[in-house]
Amino acid sequence: MQILTVDLGTDLLPALGLGTEKAEPGIMDQPPRPLNSHLLNRSIIWKAFGWYGLIASAISTFAYFFVNHVNGWPQVPLAGSGLVYAEATTITLAAIVFSQIAAAMNCRTQISSVFSIGLFSNHRILLGIVVEVVLVALLMYVPFLQGVFNTGPLNVTEWGFLFCIPVPIFLVEELRKYVVRQIKKRRAKISV
Repeated sequence: MQILTVDLGTDLLPALGLGTEKAEPGIMDQPPRPLNSHLLNRSIIWKAFGWYGLIASAISTFAYFFVNHVNGWPQVPLAGSGLVYAEATTITLAAIVFSQIAAAMNCRTQISSVFSIGLFSNHRILLGIVVEVVLVALLMYVPFLQGVFNTGPLNVTEWGFLFCIPVPIFLVEELRKYVVRQIKKRRAKISV
């Protein structure tokens, strides 16, 4: 059920917001892609699965074991049920969602800095992110939903961890975009 929540619930609204993003500056100066090239090319697949997927997997796995460590692991076996298990799987779900927040913000531009178009300029993405976080909070704190999704409440420290997740993901991608822009500038100077 938690996987369906990520796929159908939390990821949907920010993705719809991305569809309303204004074109990146300079996009019309680029030549069109060849007719025989695919929309989902190797670069996009690598970025989705090899970069964002890998980061989200690593962070969510760390979060799962962190909650178990705080509760006595490795001296006690990993919980297979109960409150610790619910808390560990909840933070895992939430870590994936907070990783998606960074991905949504990063995907607003291919090469330009998100700061150049305005970090908060797309209100639909921001609304999607707020709804995403509220949905996760409802799964954590509404007793009926806790039972259906096998979730549990998180403490303030765990929420602090979650809110820190998007920052390094966002900044590393901004660094990558900066490097790409610098390489393009150098190539443009060389070709002139």
